[in-house]
Amino acid sequence: MMRRVCRQTARCFSAGRSLTMVSLDWGRPKDPPLSLGHASILANLYAHDVEVGQKSWAINDPTFRIENVISYILDQSTPKRDLALGAFVWNENYIKDIIAALRKEGYPGRVILGGPQISYVKHNVEKYYPLVDVFIRGYAEEALAELMLSPKLNPAIRGVHYAGKPSLGLSATADLSKLPSPFLTGLIAPQPFIRWETQRGCPFSCSFCQHKEADPTKKRRAFTPERLQQETAWILESGINDVAVLDPTFNSGRYYLEILRQLAKGQYNGKLSLQCRLEMVTIEFLELVEEINRFGTVVLEFGLQTIHKSEMRIIQRPNNIEKIKRILPDVHGRNIETELSLIYGLPMQTVESFQASIDFCKTNGASKIHAFPLMLLRGTSLHDQKTELGLVESSDIKLQSSSRIYNDIPHVIESPSFSRSQWHKMAEMAEALRHYNEKV
Repeated sequence: MMRRVCRQTARCFSAGRSLTMVSLDWGRPKDPPLSLGHASILANLYAHDVEVGQKSWAINDPTFRIENVISYILDQSTPKRDLALGAFVWNENYIKDIIAALRKEGYPGRVILGGPQISYVKHNVEKYYPLVDVFIRGYAEEALAELMLSPKLNPAIRGVHYAGKPSLGLSATADLSKLPSPFLTGLIAPQPFIRWETQRGCPFSCSFCQHKEADPTKKRRAFTPERLQQETAWILESGINDVAVLDPTFNSGRYYLEILRQLAKGQYNGKLSLQCRLEMVTIEFLELVEEINRFGTVVLEFGLQTIHKSEMRIIQRPNNIEKIKRILPDVHGRNIETELSLIYGLPMQTVESFQASIDFCKTNGASKIHAFPLMLLRGTSLHDQKTELGLVESSDIKLQSSSRIYNDIPHVIESPSFSRSQWHKMAEMAEALRHYNEKV
């Protein structure tokens, strides 16, 4: 069933150029050595016999130094070897510093940049990264392989933009039925914890979120049922005891019930974390979760964000509160673990309205409650409206978290509905939830 790929850092030369691929992640000790997105791109490059040298760093590791990244890239450099990096909100400053240092050293290859910080900027992306040669918007697996295999320096590829050239603002797409699985090919080996995806995109369009498709003509796409069945079997056979599903709305997928049935039938005995939409929870879904819970533990993560209509409206995140109040007692009556998440720093929000959202979660029996400060992610409609809404950002918020990175990332700390001191009060309220989570 499994087709193994070479796991070395270099392969035979392709017809095109060779590549150095670097991933700068924000990782936890339990994370696999390769992030899933990085591994998916690598698996497709390997399948097309592109020569790749690759390495990953966790930027939150105390030993991380950008000098080591720069040295690694320069040691591999040749005039026909390019560099590919992914730009995320947590690594953007490092990416810019690394590229500037490489240019200073006379790096001879093309610098190729993708990731969310690129995908959601449809025009004039060069103003953010003036030293980059090639940008890839959208899913990079097939676009990057096509770019590397082409005998042309600047081939016309959907979603690929060349610096200084007219931009069509298009996003690259990937045929999910053709992409090789990083798990089934052996690129990600069996280990205690993995991150997994069963679909891409999200059916909703929250104004603060980058999970929606960068291509507005696409809503969401699932991997094939054959691949999902094989990967589920791999999870069961490999003794994986902790799976975090990355789908932003797992219970909106085409095959989510079939996946749960297979896990239940296989008596999966680990932890399974699922991000779900509360209003879409069904009795059949809960019954399957109960079956899995006979041997394992399912944690349902619900992004509530707020309970107030004025705040919901402005972030385009409507919640059916009455339906949620009917569903949550059923979920908790079945002894299913839940984690509800909120956002503070929302437009129209006050200290009092944030407290009311927290109280709602407690009253309705959430196993754990998490609250995170609002970030204005590039390319989101909330980011585009920040001046109109009077939102004030700061990168100096001095928050500590074991689950999220805050340093050097702009967060909203002031708006017409709350002052900076009131934002700090909400931050204290969010931190105090730690005590609730420890007691429940």
